[in-house]
Amino acid sequence: MMKKLQLALLVLLAAITTASAQYQRRVLVEEFTNASCPPCAAQNPGFNALMVTEDAIVTPVKYQTNWPGVDPFNAQNPTDAATRVSYYGVTGVPNGFVDGTGIANDCGYYANAPACLTGDELQSRAAVTSPVELVLTHSVTADYDSIVINLSVTSAIDLSGQLRLHVAVVEEEIIFASQPGTNGELDFYQVMRKMLPNGNGTTITAFAAGETKTYSFAWPIGYAYDVNKLGVSAWLQNNTTKEVYNSARSLPVGGIPSAGGTVINSMSPIVCTSGANPTFTLANTGTADITTANFQYRVGTGAWTNFTWNGTLAPGTSTVITLSDVAITTAGNTKIDIRLSSTNNGGQTNLVDILTLNIKGLFSAPSTVPFVNAFQSSTFPPAGWNISNAGTNGWKLVTNAGSQGSTRSAKNNMFDYDAANTELITPKVALPASSAPSTLVFDHAYAYYNDAYFDSLRVDITADCGATWTTIFHDGYEGLATAPVATAAFTPTTDQWRSNTIDLTAYNGSEVIIRFVAESGYGNNAYLDNVNVTTVSGVKTLDLASFTLNPNPTKDVAEVRFSLENSQEIQLLVFDAIGSLVQSRELGNLNSGEHRVALDAALLTSGSYRVVLQGAEGVAQTQWIVVK
Repeated sequence: MMKKLQLALLVLLAAITTASAQYQRRVLVEEFTNASCPPCAAQNPGFNALMVTEDAIVTPVKYQTNWPGVDPFNAQNPTDAATRVSYYGVTGVPNGFVDGTGIANDCGYYANAPACLTGDELQSRAAVTSPVELVLTHSVTADYDSIVINLSVTSAIDLSGQLRLHVAVVEEEIIFASQPGTNGELDFYQVMRKMLPNGNGTTITAFAAGETKTYSFAWPIGYAYDVNKLGVSAWLQNNTTKEVYNSARSLPVGGIPSAGGTVINSMSPIVCTSGANPTFTLANTGTADITTANFQYRVGTGAWTNFTWNGTLAPGTSTVITLSDVAITTAGNTKIDIRLSSTNNGGQTNLVDILTLNIKGLFSAPSTVPFVNAFQSSTFPPAGWNISNAGTNGWKLVTNAGSQGSTRSAKNNMFDYDAANTELITPKVALPASSAPSTLVFDHAYAYYNDAYFDSLRVDITADCGATWTTIFHDGYEGLATAPVATAAFTPTTDQWRSNTIDLTAYNGSEVIIRFVAESGYGNNAYLDNVNVTTVSGVKTLDLASFTLNPNPTKDVAEVRFSLENSQEIQLLVFDAIGSLVQSRELGNLNSGEHRVALDAALLTSGSYRVVLQGAEGVAQTQWIVVK
């Protein structure tokens, strides 16, 4: 009888112990940050150091936002980060939460500032045991293409409410050689890469005391700078109160052999001969010879194509590889993506940095001088020109600002984007083989935002189809400004333009290409107008008392009105937007005074045309007409 009583007491004691069991707490620390946020760069070093010091008791997760500036991590997965931003109502970064509660403003910053978090606060929170335990493990599949996650959640008490299980694949460390944003940060830790199944988590039904629930997740790895650095974090949270019951952390397993190579762009971005094959460079960054390298490439948005290189590439050396199956035959832009998938030494552990070749085919005959474009056509870029833009920003045509009385010009919207160089590239222009002076003339307008946010404009020229470039103009900040500081988006007035003249005589006899490079510093808008390449050989200016076109625009006939000071032979010339002569009319020997001549536009296609009067005294200033 005594034995049975003792046994009953032991069973009762075990039940009480199970019902009241408490588990060690791992403190969930969530931070919202951005790679182009200056305050983030100021607070993150101390915050990161704190996470290292308290590594044994914390589960850190960083969400990279898409504001205030560029952030590559957010671009790779914007949705999950946005879901957590919305959940907490975050409106500024850096911003932090500890087990679902904002960080107190007790250090002179602001509410939720990561800089205010201390080790004592984390230790104090970790000392509060939890009724919930999470046991988390993960592995990488044998072919290294997916992460498999196993998780059990146990509650020692009856637990109900709006329970959500959150699982995040986290890249523990990402180190850059050059800043990926604009705030100078190079080192990033515990970056959320993917939440499973998504940022809303998994809805969990109520627990009975002592109940354990198990879950499995898998993620085909879509992006990671180093697959060997991928870990997993998980936590159980009340979706209504935001209370975090407990969290768990599974550190990277590592051990995935690296291919030991990288692909580098070594090809000129411009091709002047149709049928050229694209090339790139394979560099051996490992410690063993590469004898086989497997690649994939795609042209535009086409399917990926496999190809293999065989040879011997010693560590620290490189070789140029030709895509012999691809020929550049399309004028304009051709985009080719190339990635190294594996070598004889291992697989590609960096799944983010794919090499992209943006190749511009310039196959048409070169324009002759004078080459003039005042961006009067509705087509942009103008015929024969090319652009490389930063997403939706970069070089665009505007119809509300222009130089020399025009209302059209090329605008670069650096007010809205940062850390990108965007190019506007002319067609080929043939300079005559003579000793006569050749010049590039262009007008620009610019205002910078303030002393911290400003931009630059660079002009380069090439005489070998982009194999080498020479900078012939480079100015920025106060030197580029044509108007006072502007903290609103800048639109120039008619008197806020400056003309620039650059000597190109050294390139006479060559076919040149000129590129205008806007170097954005998140400052303000820059405008470009009246790009003119000419060679002057003793030609004087034909001075006219008046020179007008009416109506303008037109679709059939326009009247050219001009007034001569002296009697002379006059020729009417009409050039298209890329400088080709499309009409020529001898007007004969005209007396001084007023003249009216009809210009037949009925045979011209829609676009902008340069109208020139040429006489014995020289060439008159260009007038532009738009044909509808």
